[in-house]
Amino acid sequence: MHHRFCRSLLISCLPLLFLTPGGCSSPESVVATKTPVPEVTVAFPQLQEVQDYQYFTGRAEPSERAELRARVSGHLTSVPFQPGSEIAIGDVIAEIDKRPFEAELQRVQAQQAEAEARAARTQGTFERISAAREKGASSEEEFRKALGDRDEAAAAVQLVKASLTLAQLNLEYCTLRSPIAGRVGDRLVDGGNLVAGGAAGSTLLTTVVSVDPVQIAFEMDENSLQRLQLAMRKGELPSPQELNVPVQAGLAIDNGEYPLSGTVRFLNNEVNPATGTIRLKAEFQNPKQDPGGRVLSVGMFVRVRVPIGPLRQALLVPESALASEQGQRYLFLVDDSKTAVRLNVEAGLQVGSQREIRRAWIPGRAENRNLQATDRVIVRGLQRVRAGAEVTTVE
Repeated sequence: MHHRFCRSLLISCLPLLFLTPGGCSSPESVVATKTPVPEVTVAFPQLQEVQDYQYFTGRAEPSERAELRARVSGHLTSVPFQPGSEIAIGDVIAEIDKRPFEAELQRVQAQQAEAEARAARTQGTFERISAAREKGASSEEEFRKALGDRDEAAAAVQLVKASLTLAQLNLEYCTLRSPIAGRVGDRLVDGGNLVAGGAAGSTLLTTVVSVDPVQIAFEMDENSLQRLQLAMRKGELPSPQELNVPVQAGLAIDNGEYPLSGTVRFLNNEVNPATGTIRLKAEFQNPKQDPGGRVLSVGMFVRVRVPIGPLRQALLVPESALASEQGQRYLFLVDDSKTAVRLNVEAGLQVGSQREIRRAWIPGRAENRNLQATDRVIVRGLQRVRAGAEVTTVE
C-alpha cells in the first residue's frame, strides 16, 4: 500500500515539473533576476582649432645626385671609399695608374721647351732682318719669310701649351674625387681592373646622392592645386607664394602623425594631361641623428599633407567613441536621465587620436542635432550599449 501511494504521488507531481520553474518547489524559492546596468566611460567633446589638409603619396629624392665615371682609361690602383658611407666634397673615390699620364706630361713639356726655343730663334731672326730692311740691306722676300717663321713658331708654342693643359688634366683625372657631399653607393669596379674613360662608354664606378636636405616629390591633382591657389589669393595660408607653402610629412611608423616639416621648392610648369596631376617637390632638412642615423633615405615612401584653407574651430571626440554600421558612423550620448542616445554622425578631419564631428543627427530624423561641447559622449564600453538603455557613467 505504501509503495502504491508514493507512485501515485509521483505521477501527480510530474505535470507540475513542466509547469513551474521549480517543479514541486514552493514559490518562495524562485528568485527573480534583473539585467545589470552597464557601466560606461564618458567624456566631453573638445573644441579645438584645426587645419584642413590634402594628403598625397611621395618619394624621397636627393637634391643632388652624381654618377662617378672614369675620365681617363687605365688600371685602377685603388678604390679607397667605404660603400654605403657618407663622404664629403673632394673625398677620393678611385685612383687610376698615373705613370702613363706622367710620361705624357713630360713629353709635352719637352715639346713646349723645343717650341719656345724655336720661337725665340725666329723672333731674333725677324728682328735682325727688320733692322737690315730699314737700312736697305734686306729684300722684301727675306722680310716676309722671317715674319712667317716667327708667327709659325709662336703658333706652335700655343699648340703645345694646349697639349700641356690637356696632359695636366688627364693626370688630374687619374684621381677621381666626389663633386658633392652625401652617401656613396656600392663599389661597382674593384682595384686592378681596366676602366675606360672618355665622353662615351666611360666606366661607372659608383654613385653619390646628397642626404641633407632631401626633397620629397609628389603628384597633386589639379583640383587640389586650384584650391591651394585660391587659398593663397584669399590670404588664408601662411605663405602667399606657390614655392613657399609649408607642408608636413610622415612615415609608416609614425602611425598617422606628420612630425617632419618642409617647404615646397618646386612646382612643375605643366599639368600632365594623362593623369590630371602636377609634380611638386618639397625640401626637408634631414640632420644626422646618433644613434639611428638620418630619418629620411632616398627612395623612401612618405605621406605628405598640404594645408588647404584657414584654421577653423571644430569639435573633436576620441576615435574610440565612434562605431560603424553598414558604412554609417555613429556614437552614443548619455542624457540627463542616464539613458543612451544614438547619434549618426558625419566624421571629418582626424587630429591625432581624435576625430572631428562635422554633422550629427538622430536616426530617423532629417534635421541635424549638432554636437555640443556639453554633451557626454560614451568613449568606453560602447559595445555594451543600445539606444534607450539605462547606463551608469564614469567621467
